[in-house]
Amino acid sequence: MNMNSLLRTIPVILISAAIGTASAAPKKTADPAASPAASASADETGKKRTVSPETKAKARLTRLKNQVGLTADQETKAKPIIDKYVADREASKGDKAKLVSLKTQYDSDIAAILTPAQKTKLSAENAANTAKLKAAHAAKAAASPSASPAKSN
Repeated sequence: MNMNSLLRTIPVILISAAIGTASAAPKKTADPAASPAASASADETGKKRTVSPETKAKARLTRLKNQVGLTADQETKAKPIIDKYVADREASKGDKAKLVSLKTQYDSDIAAILTPAQKTKLSAENAANTAKLKAAHAAKAAASPSASPAKSN
């Protein structure tokens, strides 16, 4: 692993850890009489914890900054694009067609503020991440005993 990729990887790991820690924190309850133990047991019941849209937007901006090396001017232009994208995603949960359309619009808006070298770098990193996800998914499917749809009688 060369030094540049290591320097790009470390902030991503730190951000991921910060997001994981933030999402693992117990939720604040509206009832002041509720004890921390009560909220901890509620988390253990299988309820999903959520990350705030602001945290998602900040993480997305930081990841983009680390991936392509945004300038300060590009960062100020990217922030409203990211904020709008995250808010729109939150509003349209479950509507796959809308999510695909939002992602396409987001990608074109971000590409409009990037230099050609940054666009190339971003698409290469996205392709590498997609390949990693597909490989992990394939490995998980191969390891799962219920992965084979055909059962012998």
